[in-house]
Amino acid sequence: MNDKHLKVIKRYQNRKLYDTSDSCYVTLEDIGEMIKLGDEVQIIDNTTKEDLTAVTLAQIIFEEQKKKTNVQPLDTFREIIQGGGEALKDLVTIGAREIGNVKEFVDGKVRPAVSNLQELPSVKEEIESLKKRISTLEKKLSKK
Repeated sequence: MNDKHLKVIKRYQNRKLYDTSDSCYVTLEDIGEMIKLGDEVQIIDNTTKEDLTAVTLAQIIFEEQKKKTNVQPLDTFREIIQGGGEALKDLVTIGAREIGNVKEFVDGKVRPAVSNLQELPSVKEEIESLKKRISTLEKKLSKK
């Protein structure tokens, strides 16, 4: 079962957006916040019952980009438009693969190196000393 809460938003002819879950009007910014909080959002045209979710989410992205000073490189937008969405899918796929590569590198190389450092006697002694100092400081702070 999906943990996300589905919010149905009705869009009226006057462009107003109505959250049927909370019985109130909302803005594009509100919908963006809902999504950031993990809600599943569906926007429906009140008259035609057409699903306007994708168009509305694109509009939210557009509005957020207008507010930022460090907008995405124009080449990225051109590729998305030229690829008809395939470029965006490819970009996400490549990004996910690169994140996986970084995680694999950290798990395979960095973690063992850090573990090995902790085994060195001088480092181990320093860690124990720091633990004792932290414990002493915590006790002093709790008395205040």
